[in-house]
Amino acid sequence: MKTLLTVIGARPQWIKSSAMSRVFNTNAHGLCEHVVHTGQHVSSDMSEVFFQELGMNEPGTRLQVDSDVSLRMGQMMHGISESIGRVKPDAVLVYGDTDSTLAGAWAASRSGVPLIHMEAGLRSFDRAMPEEINRILTDQLSDVLLCPSHAAVQQLQSEGIYTDCRPGVLVQASGDLMLDTARWIGGAPTPVIPTSKKVLLTLHRPSNVDDPDQLHRWIDAIRSSIKQHGFHVIFPVHPRTAHALKKVFGSEWSTQMRTWGIDVQPPAGYVQMTDWLKEVVAVWTDSGGLQKEAFFFHRPALVLRTTTEWTELLDVGATELCKDPAELVERSSGMLHRKYKGVFETDLFGDGHAAEHIAEALQAWFQK
Repeated sequence: MKTLLTVIGARPQWIKSSAMSRVFNTNAHGLCEHVVHTGQHVSSDMSEVFFQELGMNEPGTRLQVDSDVSLRMGQMMHGISESIGRVKPDAVLVYGDTDSTLAGAWAASRSGVPLIHMEAGLRSFDRAMPEEINRILTDQLSDVLLCPSHAAVQQLQSEGIYTDCRPGVLVQASGDLMLDTARWIGGAPTPVIPTSKKVLLTLHRPSNVDDPDQLHRWIDAIRSSIKQHGFHVIFPVHPRTAHALKKVFGSEWSTQMRTWGIDVQPPAGYVQMTDWLKEVVAVWTDSGGLQKEAFFFHRPALVLRTTTEWTELLDVGATELCKDPAELVERSSGMLHRKYKGVFETDLFGDGHAAEHIAEALQAWFQK
């Protein structure tokens, strides 16, 4: 039995890790895991609810870390390194592109333990995004790079990261674990309700919410789109965004927003987000994970950013960049009238059984 030290710390990682954990728990591939929760997200709305809904085992190790990013990174690195020394895993497994991901990658590299990166090869080509730096550095340190799509494999090849170049390294397109979980929880996609004017909104990127003027511009643009199209906007609010909204609009910000047609909600669990995706006609988001979840449930998405790591979705027309608040009214109008026939039938991210394919690939890699 090979032991993996799995490092997770934020919402998208629970979703991906839960799919792998269900396969590991079958003991069918000679793999088991010790899960380290880094403490990057610790509130019940952003953490515990996902463990409960996704049927995940309690983490073997929980770290206590500071809210300050620079302090937190060092604390996570130290805590993961201590866990490696105690558990003595055969490999460290990290997901995605969060600070927890990079902390796990650094600790594995310094400890001389092989590193497995799930969701390797993604690039937004915007190095102002902390996630982009995390992705690049983690891929450079990894021994096994498991990609959600063939486009991600091609990106790694263009950077000189592929098996023929680095002996012993495995690069493989295995499909997307978030699709596994979407099908496990939410089932098959449902048709859009013709009379629905509901839109699901998330907004939490520092570039969108930390600057008060920029945040105000986004809210004004959302209000204008509501007035023009009669949208009902469902807005689960990230803690970071709630703090920023209070500074911009005052202590009664949530009440004020509801008068504008913005249905303010607390951070939502996975099941609730899935239910909303089935109700809405479109998604407006600056989240990486929600772009894909919208695609899985056949809902078009406006990406409220200048770039996206999910370039495949742009290529097939399932998503569209909305780079500035001034564009939102026009682009949301265009999205209402566009025909999406065939767009969501594209098999970009595998067959919904990525976890099985990955477990088989890891079993074979350990046996080499």
